[in-house]
Amino acid sequence: MLYQNRAERPDQLAARLADEIAQRRELLTANEREVLENHLQAEIAAEVQKLLKAADLQVQAINAELHKRPTSTGVRYRLRWEPLVEGSEGAPVGLDAARRHLLHTNADLWSAADRRVIGTMLQQRILAERARAEAAGTGSLREQLARALDYRRWHVFRVQRWQDGQWRKLSGPASSGERALGLTVPLFAAVASFYGSGPQARAPRLVLLDEAFAGIDDAARAHCMALIHEFDLDFVITSEREWACYAELPGVSICPLLRREGVNAVLVSRWSWDGRARRREDDPDRRFEPAEA
Repeated sequence: MLYQNRAERPDQLAARLADEIAQRRELLTANEREVLENHLQAEIAAEVQKLLKAADLQVQAINAELHKRPTSTGVRYRLRWEPLVEGSEGAPVGLDAARRHLLHTNADLWSAADRRVIGTMLQQRILAERARAEAAGTGSLREQLARALDYRRWHVFRVQRWQDGQWRKLSGPASSGERALGLTVPLFAAVASFYGSGPQARAPRLVLLDEAFAGIDDAARAHCMALIHEFDLDFVITSEREWACYAELPGVSICPLLRREGVNAVLVSRWSWDGRARRREDDPDRRFEPAEA
């Protein structure tokens, strides 16, 4: 067999190709390290630092919304954005130390030791992602780097509940309604904080809820509706039983969809709630006159 214009036996060709692949991998790794070290402060780590700080500020804004709006029973919730436990799946080696530098030290003030800590962590992420991609047999180098440097994969969200004078895990002893509220209320706070900043401040504050408040009793549902109103959110809800007719809501439009087995049609009836009473509304798009009595 010919290789680089020379005849080679198959076993010798396999050995030469294996050596060349190993050399190219070492060269690529060295080049990656050089690029990472040369541009770490100015590009990669500075950008990761900016994203981490922005996310941390967003979590603080969400918690500020949550602090202002406890439940009717006085329960408060807060959101924690924590790094994965080192050694767990997907957790970068050296994340805790690197995260402290990224969040609390300006990139312009990093020492050589600081850059070494952050650079080592990022390099470990690239190597781990490359190993994962090679095992799966998929993913270009660009995709590998994008996944390796995605700071969102290094963290996890947790919700805590203020109880007996201290913050406790949401998974601790609590009623099903309290647990459901612990998952719903932080979502409202996140949406409100998002719409309340930047160019979204004047946009419709829309939130879509599918089968909302499952497992929550009527009193807790009413409180959730009050929170939607207090957070100043515009909502669309789909539900098998929820009509949203609570005194806590000053107004809502309702469109029940009714069907019968064997009938290829769906009846849409229109209702409205004004905070005190529910009334039937005319269909503005009615195609046929109602049948005479």
